[in-house]
Amino acid sequence: MRINSEKDFWAGLMFIGFGLAFMLIAMGPPAFLVAFGKQMGWKIEYGYQMGTAVRMGPAYFPTVLGGLLAALGLLVFVRSFFSRLPKAATAVHMAFSFADLLIGVAIYAVLAWASKRLLGTADWGMMAASVLLAVLAFLFRPKAKPMVLIIAACMVFAYLLKPLGLVVSSILLVFVAALGGHEYRTKEVAILAAALAVFSVLVFVKGLTLPFPVWPAFLQ
Repeated sequence: MRINSEKDFWAGLMFIGFGLAFMLIAMGPPAFLVAFGKQMGWKIEYGYQMGTAVRMGPAYFPTVLGGLLAALGLLVFVRSFFSRLPKAATAVHMAFSFADLLIGVAIYAVLAWASKRLLGTADWGMMAASVLLAVLAFLFRPKAKPMVLIIAACMVFAYLLKPLGLVVSSILLVFVAALGGHEYRTKEVAILAAALAVFSVLVFVKGLTLPFPVWPAFLQ
């Protein structure tokens, strides 16, 4: 079959890859891979506890979202073969090169390793890498700024959720991601950030009783 939409083709593959990766990390590798790894002397561990819809475990939320993302990616991938949009509208124009991608991966790997060696945890290295890549995108790859800042916002939320709590990390998530947009209005972003923080606390902490810290550790 011929690919009629390059954008849908690559976007679908990206969604499928990320979705399956989230599910694999949350649930852990299949049992046969764990058994094979033990025979080979590799240390392969199972994922987190799944739980139920009423009493969610750590693996439930990323597994469900990863599955939905993979399913959406499959639909987008299949649509790439049946798209009737003009070729010019569906052509892929990369905002960065393959060399840029390798540099980004190397920055994450080096800073995570250095942080692990010096501080005992890779968290601060991953945070520093996100900030550094965001700055480099602003300076040298402005077209890649939206994607880089959205990734950086997710990293900020993931690594600051435990020390700073759900409220502060949600607010930072919105502000960092908003910097990648074409227009930035502080008042609108602040209202959205406050609404998301309140919504997150009400739904995930009060409603679903997930064990997320609400405020920074020093305020608990």
